[in-house]
Amino acid sequence: MKFNWYLKHHHHEYYSLVEPYRENGKNRHRVITYLSGLSPKEVQRIRRGLAVMKGLEIETIKVEDLIFEDHWRYLDVAFLDVIWKQWKLSKIFPQSGDKDVQTSEILEILTLYRCLDPGSYFSGVDWFNKTALDRILHINGQHINKSRIFRELDLIEDKKEDIERYLYKTLNKQDESSMHIVFYDLTDSYFEGRKCELARAGRTKNNGFQKKRVVLSLLVNSAGYPFAWDILEDYTADVKTIKDLSIKWKREFKFKDNEIVLVFDRGMVSDENLKHLELEKYKYITALDKNQIPGTQKVNIERFESINEENMTEQIIKMGFRKYDDTTYYENLGTVDGRRYALIFNPEMLTDQRKSRKELIQRAKDYLNKENEALSRAKKSRNRDKTKNGIDKQLKAMKAMNFVDYDLEPQIIKADGREINSFHIVPKETDGNREAIKKAERIDGLWTIVTNTPSKGDDENGFTEDDLIRAYRDKNQIELAFKDVKSFIKIQPFNVWTLKHVRAHYTICILSYLLDITIANRLKEVDIGVRSTQKVYEVLKEGIIGKITVESTGDEFLKLMSPQSQQKAILELFQSENVVRRGYLKSMGIK
Repeated sequence: MKFNWYLKHHHHEYYSLVEPYRENGKNRHRVITYLSGLSPKEVQRIRRGLAVMKGLEIETIKVEDLIFEDHWRYLDVAFLDVIWKQWKLSKIFPQSGDKDVQTSEILEILTLYRCLDPGSYFSGVDWFNKTALDRILHINGQHINKSRIFRELDLIEDKKEDIERYLYKTLNKQDESSMHIVFYDLTDSYFEGRKCELARAGRTKNNGFQKKRVVLSLLVNSAGYPFAWDILEDYTADVKTIKDLSIKWKREFKFKDNEIVLVFDRGMVSDENLKHLELEKYKYITALDKNQIPGTQKVNIERFESINEENMTEQIIKMGFRKYDDTTYYENLGTVDGRRYALIFNPEMLTDQRKSRKELIQRAKDYLNKENEALSRAKKSRNRDKTKNGIDKQLKAMKAMNFVDYDLEPQIIKADGREINSFHIVPKETDGNREAIKKAERIDGLWTIVTNTPSKGDDENGFTEDDLIRAYRDKNQIELAFKDVKSFIKIQPFNVWTLKHVRAHYTICILSYLLDITIANRLKEVDIGVRSTQKVYEVLKEGIIGKITVESTGDEFLKLMSPQSQQKAILELFQSENVVRRGYLKSMGIK
């Protein structure tokens, strides 16, 4: 078919690119695209280009005449911009006529940055300049600089509680039932830099001892969406954090009495904490630590002495335990002082714990053998008390002190004509060791749920034992949240140091997780061949826009790489197809 497009002039600087055709014996034309604001020079270039393409001139456009000058990331940032706008977070921040770039726009840029390519705020400007966000947000990229970012961090932190209240209200409106059971947990991170007012020296869970450790708290609903978070000052232990925060949450979100069921890990359980939550009219579901199980009324821990890996399932059922699933059996222990207890048995846990204990004891024995070798090669005399204290300290650190024992026998080493007083370690098994192992084995595979929620028999809105187990297991929602924040959003190490900037950094990370979990939850509903948020980002990252110049004419234009089928499926699932439609692209000067 012959190419016959031409440029039609309407009025002033307004044109359209049209294609003529014949229909029913009449001349007609269809509009390919509308063009406005064209200068005479631009009109001349377009007409020359059309003439070349029609073959009216001697030369034609060759591949080597097209110069691919530059490119910018588009599809991933445009997609996340849609998700951001769906949450309507920008409306929390007032618009300022004095600003070239609004605080809400800086927050969106930094949130998307942490989702896609988390790095330091110093690198954030370079990242921004490699994306099409300036066109998407209709802002001048020259106004995005490092000093602007750090100034806006203060304003972002000032709105932290407003963001929390907005998310709580929004989540409650979207799905009220998802706010009935909420999950609370703690994790830690660390800071790199000269100073940090919130940081304290301490051992982190995944990165060992750090001079500048910070402790983070998080509250999510039953669908995994975050709505409250903090960096804890004067942190000492898990069990001491929940009291102040529970008061803060009730004030901030105006929880009604017994409206919220708080699910949290056994590491935060103490009688004082549970009494405090009861006084504050919270319902809770949590678990006892292993060392608390034997003291629980009605447990009768001695009956578990006969259980081993061969007979455990049969014996548990004989005791009256009911099956929840293949790895979970439970027994209702009843109510004591307003608290319900359910004893849980996990066969896989028993096997793992006994295997781990055997390996621990073997490691302790290997350590004693290694220490023996060092004592036999001593270069100077050893003091008995110091030697014993050193060995005991190591065994205690290994948590093997109760399971192995030894004697220190004097040993004389002759070296270079000298006599050196040293010792020989003689491992031994004692009644105390055997009793400690026996005592530890009684609680292998066991854990206990404790709650002040009513039973289903007493209240139609109450919880059966199955409900309690399910709720406590679902707390992995928050564990997954922390994993996402640490592994993908990469909260650590903190590269800011003022109090407000550190807190704002955590807020940005949580909002990045909000976008991540939004995508993850939607992917669970429909199978499009993409199963993870990170895969979504990976697929969309290929959707770039390029700047192309026609060397012979000097014409320049921006062109979006044609979306692939998987990219289209993602956009359709999240109702974001508009980002590749002609009108939307044209509004940003992209073909």
